[in-house]
Amino acid sequence: MKSTEITREEMWAKQHLSANEIDYAIWEQDKVVLQQMSKISRSCSFVVDVYKYRYAFASSNFADILGYDSRKIATLEKQGDYLESRFHPDDFARLEQLQINLSKFIYSLPHEQRNDYCNIYSFRLMNAKQQYIRVISRQQVLEQSRNGKAWLILGNIEIAPNQTETDQVECTVLNLKNGEMFSPTLVSIPRIHLTQRELEILQLIQKGLLSKEIAHNLCISIHTVNIHRQNLLHKLGVQNSIEAINAGLKSGILS
Repeated sequence: MKSTEITREEMWAKQHLSANEIDYAIWEQDKVVLQQMSKISRSCSFVVDVYKYRYAFASSNFADILGYDSRKIATLEKQGDYLESRFHPDDFARLEQLQINLSKFIYSLPHEQRNDYCNIYSFRLMNAKQQYIRVISRQQVLEQSRNGKAWLILGNIEIAPNQTETDQVECTVLNLKNGEMFSPTLVSIPRIHLTQRELEILQLIQKGLLSKEIAHNLCISIHTVNIHRQNLLHKLGVQNSIEAINAGLKSGILS
């Protein structure tokens, strides 16, 4: 069923989250708050655990308002992609592609900017009467790891006030820091500008040379090589040489 070159889970895996970076005691506190909020709000909230690649929570409103099985909602972490089972199949395929494209954009940004966005989708979902209705889903980072990586994603689904029949999946991205909004169809990965020296070093890294060998080849000090390497990692938005090579290949900097 997968029609994309890379899955959402593979995009999440690019963060390289580890157990020592996250604290599930924080999630237990968040869960209590979400359960209390679900009694006040009539929207349907859910949480995705990026570390475990699965849904961690869904409010009871999914059963009350949209007709989901209440027992499966209560044990959503064991139900796989149950929430998505009621999405319109055509819309689901489009949503998946949009999420992957947006993830590529997010991971092209510097680490400190990656958690600043809220993605807003409009699509069709089957309700309790077995009819497809239009809903609005908002998703943003709820909790970060100790290293600032997206760990828990909070989603909120509500029935759209405009029920005009259409087969279009709409998506808007909101920058939570400055209020700017844009369409993902206009998203492009920023051009990466490397100096000639940085490019030379990246090419030598691709060939498997160590810093000492690169310094010898370019007649510069190891300290200078290491400074260039750190600049490379920052500009490419990666954490190690393997990721730098992959980013260079994807962006066309390397061949």
